[in-house]
Amino acid sequence: MIEIRKYRLYPTSEQVSLIEETLETCRETWNYLLAQTRERRVSTKNQQYHDIYLQKQKYPILRNVYAHVLQNVADRLDKSFVFFYRRLKRESVRRRKDGMLEGYPRFKLFGRYNSFTYPDAYNGSVKLGISLRKTKIYLSKIGYVPIIVHRAPSLGRNKRCTIKREGDKWFAVLEYQVIDPSKPAIAIPKNPVGLDLGLVSIIATSDGESFKPLQPLKKKMKRLRRLQQSVSRKRRGSKNRCKAIQRVNRLHWKIRSIRSDFNHKLSRYIVNGHDFFALENLNIRGMVRNHNLARSISDAGWYQLSFDIRYKAERERKQVVFVSPSYTSTDCSRCGYRHEMPLSIRTFHCERCGFETGRDPNSACEILNRGLQEIGVERSNSKPMEIGVQSLNRWEIQPIEEVGIVKGPDIHEGGSSHKRF
Repeated sequence: MIEIRKYRLYPTSEQVSLIEETLETCRETWNYLLAQTRERRVSTKNQQYHDIYLQKQKYPILRNVYAHVLQNVADRLDKSFVFFYRRLKRESVRRRKDGMLEGYPRFKLFGRYNSFTYPDAYNGSVKLGISLRKTKIYLSKIGYVPIIVHRAPSLGRNKRCTIKREGDKWFAVLEYQVIDPSKPAIAIPKNPVGLDLGLVSIIATSDGESFKPLQPLKKKMKRLRRLQQSVSRKRRGSKNRCKAIQRVNRLHWKIRSIRSDFNHKLSRYIVNGHDFFALENLNIRGMVRNHNLARSISDAGWYQLSFDIRYKAERERKQVVFVSPSYTSTDCSRCGYRHEMPLSIRTFHCERCGFETGRDPNSACEILNRGLQEIGVERSNSKPMEIGVQSLNRWEIQPIEEVGIVKGPDIHEGGSSHKRF
């Protein structure tokens, strides 16, 4: 099992120059290897390793970069081709304007290569200081870089280290190899929950809770449009255009950080309260092809939220099951009767048994039923479902404002738990 720690770097101006030179060297290596592959001069990863060695003999400036960092560029290119051919087998692919098929690896423009990796950080090429908070991390060929260790490193073995540029900020992503957790020890869940992802409420649970989506992109869209218009007015290649692009990158980074923070807090709250989780196995890549909903789905961060719930639960030896999303919102969770209705109707009423509730809570209950069926457990309906919103700060049930559409606790406005993600 891999555990990841992401820490903020604060390099000096000289170290920033070294890191940017390393990124540029990796970018040129990527373009060279891709050109060799397209011309059929090299075909395997070992041949690319040998080609990098020959280039280092020819151009001594390549020796300023750690050898395995350049080899990792070949690993990335090989992996991108593997994903491309896997996509060809799975779906039909259209051609781009340059004549190549969609998904085929592209040449990297200047400034478009934003990370490099030490693939064997355990051999001394990367060393993290032992003190918390302000310390330094040693990077081979770069030196000791100041770093803020805001949380304790993992107890596992440091396998890889990736130096990443996000706008004008630098981060070190450390990957640790830890012992895989054993299978969940709970045979019969004591507190199971079904989770329905949506846009009106980002998550509706089978317990009757519902959480309002944060929508950081929607809130920052006006500011983003103005910054992008400012970029378009600047002359290409000018310093003012570079500054305008940096302002756009900072805003994008802020939007991602707000969404990630919200999803981490929400997933932690859900995992702490239950021992079994049933979610829909959604085809999010296919759903974002609907141009009417693509921005809202991406802004909600469904995949990130479900991934956070899954890894947090598995790390605590709790069980996670993904079920088919077909007809979960139209099947009655009490009797199983299928009642077709448009998305505009947010109240579910069963014509057979008379059961009535919000559309999303009914879908969450149906997801839980399917999840329990997969592990061979029947759900007990003796406990009535409380419909409402449970506060993250106090264990209270707040009343519904409207049937099927409820407000979630404002996780982003303080009062959050300080427990680590």
